[in-house]
Amino acid sequence: MSSIDTPPPADGIDTLKRQSVRGAAATFLAQGLRFILQFGSQIALARLLSPADFGLVAMIGPVLMLVQIFNELGLSQATIQRAEISQQELSSLFWLNVGVSVVLAIIMAASSSAIALFYGQPELVMICMSLAGLLVSSGLASQQIALLNRHMRFSALAWIDIVCSAIAVVVGITAAWMGMRYWSLVLMQAANAITILIMAWALSDWRPSWPSRHEGFGNLLRFGGHVTGYNLINYAGTNLDSVLIGKLGGSVALGLFDRATKLVAAPIWQISLPVARVAVSLLSRLNTQADRYRSAYLRMLQGLLLATVPAVVCIAMTSSQFVPMLLGTAWTEAAPIVTWLAVATAFAPLSISSYWLFLSQDRVGEQLFYVCVKTAIAILALLIGLQGGALGVAQSYAAFAILVHGSLLWGATRTGPVSHSDVLRACYPFVIAGAAIASALTWLNDSSAAEQLTRGQLLLSDVVAAYGVCGLTMLCTPEGLKIARDLWNLRTHFGHVRAPS
Repeated sequence: MSSIDTPPPADGIDTLKRQSVRGAAATFLAQGLRFILQFGSQIALARLLSPADFGLVAMIGPVLMLVQIFNELGLSQATIQRAEISQQELSSLFWLNVGVSVVLAIIMAASSSAIALFYGQPELVMICMSLAGLLVSSGLASQQIALLNRHMRFSALAWIDIVCSAIAVVVGITAAWMGMRYWSLVLMQAANAITILIMAWALSDWRPSWPSRHEGFGNLLRFGGHVTGYNLINYAGTNLDSVLIGKLGGSVALGLFDRATKLVAAPIWQISLPVARVAVSLLSRLNTQADRYRSAYLRMLQGLLLATVPAVVCIAMTSSQFVPMLLGTAWTEAAPIVTWLAVATAFAPLSISSYWLFLSQDRVGEQLFYVCVKTAIAILALLIGLQGGALGVAQSYAAFAILVHGSLLWGATRTGPVSHSDVLRACYPFVIAGAAIASALTWLNDSSAAEQLTRGQLLLSDVVAAYGVCGLTMLCTPEGLKIARDLWNLRTHFGHVRAPS
């Protein structure tokens, strides 16, 4: 079987180093621009649409995410993680993705009436049928995106991120301005999916051949099966809240919870996604080099914490100010939900980074067990919190956050190059920084100077203060100085990584 991988450039590792560093930088830049586009669109759409409009589409969200898990089947991650993969294997994965996506689209469309009946919302029939068609475009693009990631073509992926987000935002806001209500959110998702499909095929030079029987395909399916199991269990822990809040509280309550979740999760995921894109590819190539593997993982985890800790602390401390200012007074009830979800999200980098470890070390069977533990704790927190509605759920999540996210990372570091003590040493400076940021923001918002500022000026001051205090805290401790130096030198890890061959 011929390999679809290409040999490294003729001028060797220096070229690979330059390409990897440029690609990683492009990924972060693209996600920054994407965050600005999506965050700005959330503000604009919140002022053009009602909580009930968001709630209607959010009711379909868990259903769409569930079928997308089966649509993917973990096959993209199998493509990225394998040291070698042939044209025949890749073509078989492609056609399997396409076939499954068509079947799932039909099943989802046929289930639309039952979904509408469950929620008591007849509008969901057409929404569900419209979103079902997007599954096929996802199946057609899946392996193309995976190959771009496998070959570390992060610049191409960055272009896809930016262009698809920009087109989706324009389509969504235009439709909302024209009075299309919840359909503007559906059109926004459709524009995003179609743009990804077109660009993935345009930027990838791989084309599938007809599938054929061959050895090794069973191993790929087993790997994908474990990843799918992980995604399904993780799905249950992260989407059951939307189903129950929507069922018990209605579209308005779910709309408030959904927007609060998006406000908190958007900064975290926009930062963590590019890190994950680099991390899985990079760590998979460093599997046989324990010291470099450990060093690269810890520095990427610290970089993720450095970017997210100030953000989540700032969101938690200032939600009562920025939620009404950004979204409008109709969303004031979402502010306390945002505060508690931000506290819970502060621990999310722990479970996010555990995914890098399990996947790059091909320990997907263990990952499936530990995500069951994590999900059981999350569901317990949800059931306890439901007594207090959407706000009670957010408060319960915050109380259980360290157990939910820490359990997965504990399992990931039981064996392998990275130990529990490695992670504790890497994370403790950020606990100190978080406490310092909270103290600084409390003083700033209670000071007489804050009374002279507008809400916008005060929010900007809080953001600057949060990152400034975090940086100063890092520089005032020996471990913090080491983090700053190592993050600056992170690019050296890319220089030791060769593209798959």
